[in-house]
Amino acid sequence: MTALSKFSNQTPGKLMQNVMFVALGVITGGIVGLGALWLWLDFQAGPAQSYLGAVSAQLWQMVPASWQLLALDQAQLMGLPLTGETPAYWYMARIGGIIAYLLLWLSVVWGLLISTKISKTMAPQLVYGLHEFLALLALGFMGLHSLVLLGDSYFDFTIFNLAIPFTAPYEPLWTGIGTITFYLSLVLTASFYVRKQIGQKVWRILHYLTFLAYALALGHAVMAGSDSDTSLMTFIYLLTGLSVLFLTYYRLFTLKLKSKRKEASQPIRS
Repeated sequence: MTALSKFSNQTPGKLMQNVMFVALGVITGGIVGLGALWLWLDFQAGPAQSYLGAVSAQLWQMVPASWQLLALDQAQLMGLPLTGETPAYWYMARIGGIIAYLLLWLSVVWGLLISTKISKTMAPQLVYGLHEFLALLALGFMGLHSLVLLGDSYFDFTIFNLAIPFTAPYEPLWTGIGTITFYLSLVLTASFYVRKQIGQKVWRILHYLTFLAYALALGHAVMAGSDSDTSLMTFIYLLTGLSVLFLTYYRLFTLKLKSKRKEASQPIRS
């Protein structure tokens, strides 16, 4: 009903403009999708004679020789083309996990900054839209981080291992904590869309689980990540963890200060 009332309040010109933009987006997406499908089928039929193969060959010739050697070395190291015996899937899972963690961290940090003066200078739609977008993007990379492991035959992950906590063949405890983090993030992201149904108070209480989800994600990343002992990742985990701790303390401090000011401003009853 709310959506219908918004459309009914629009002028005919504005409504027509919105419809045209939606139609243009659908048509453009369809054309791009069909074009990509045609290029892929053409490549599958004959890679050397395909348009995609010809363009790829031209672009490859434009790459400096040193970069070509580096790319070939990396491809050989990863065992490309992809097979279950190569470490390529493991590399993709690792980078996907790091990106997912950083996106979750950004979502938590932005959520903490919403209550500060920084968000007051921006449009509310942008403030809350960015928070929601970061949460969705983090959730997507969490799923990618997990599903890519199905292609790796070294540890032989299954859907059951990914879906049921503490059943994984690699670091079952900390991998299981990562699974729980995904489920928590899924519930928290879904809560954006049922806020009106569950009420603002319940939604706010539920949203405090974000801190638990982040703490679990940090534990999973540190204990299960194969890059955790490197100097770069140690610095990243320390920086992100301490920043969340500082902003949480700052938010609690400002809320307590606001509460004291509110109590001081109330008239004293005799």
